[in-house]
Amino acid sequence: MECLHSSITTKKLACVFAQASTFKMIHLSKILSFTIVFMTSFLACDKGNVVENNNGKLELISSDKIAVVEASGLAINASGSTLYTVSDDTNNIYELSTTGEVLKKYKYDGNDVEGISVISNNKVVLVEERTKEVVEYDLTAKTYKKNKVIYSNNDSNSGLEGIAYNLNDNTLFVINEKEPGLLMRLRSDFSIIESYNLDFASDYSGIFHDKDLNVLWIVSDQSKTVNKCSLQGALIESYAINVSNAEGIVVTKDFIYIVSDSNSKLYKFKKPIK
Repeated sequence: MECLHSSITTKKLACVFAQASTFKMIHLSKILSFTIVFMTSFLACDKGNVVENNNGKLELISSDKIAVVEASGLAINASGSTLYTVSDDTNNIYELSTTGEVLKKYKYDGNDVEGISVISNNKVVLVEERTKEVVEYDLTAKTYKKNKVIYSNNDSNSGLEGIAYNLNDNTLFVINEKEPGLLMRLRSDFSIIESYNLDFASDYSGIFHDKDLNVLWIVSDQSKTVNKCSLQGALIESYAINVSNAEGIVVTKDFIYIVSDSNSKLYKFKKPIK
């Protein structure tokens, strides 16, 4: 009897230990699952290190042919009624309607003009890629002044590609196309305040400052994307576009305008809500 009792007790103890072991494993599994979920949520919420890059497509509203050969760069006047672009072929400046009709042409004897931005009703600024210069152009007098941007780049075919005027603080943003992809913020004397390396696209072909949101919009020709960025060039959102050789961008309250170099078209997209 004592032997039988001992055997039963041993079986009971084994059962208890087995149940305890099973409980510990279940408990450990729950802790592990919770830890994984917590860490995933933590990393997803760490906006300082994680870039939200959804590559959702922009909604195309219209595309209009423009009578400008190799249109490069895009700007808009203060009232939002007309656009400006430059020709990489003729180097002239063109004033356009928002549907792409040429309203006026301004003669300019430039050297590989790539970008444009509006400063005031009678003044625009251009960038020349090869010479790495910002050009101040008076639309009334049709006179101009060239200003060299001093930075480390000896590649004549991968220089300044876009320019954007910041109405909020009267500074300028310029971008170097690639190798390196570079965002530079300039003073009124065209000296560099600060510069940032860009690494979210294959190249950088146009830039626009959104004064309402105080962000930058940068278009990439090779990656075929429109990129919403901080003023330091950090990517906030990326949107895919089906546009060949996108070379300029303008963003309004409701729309995004993009100009194409190769097919001489002005594209109008719906601006994303977020």
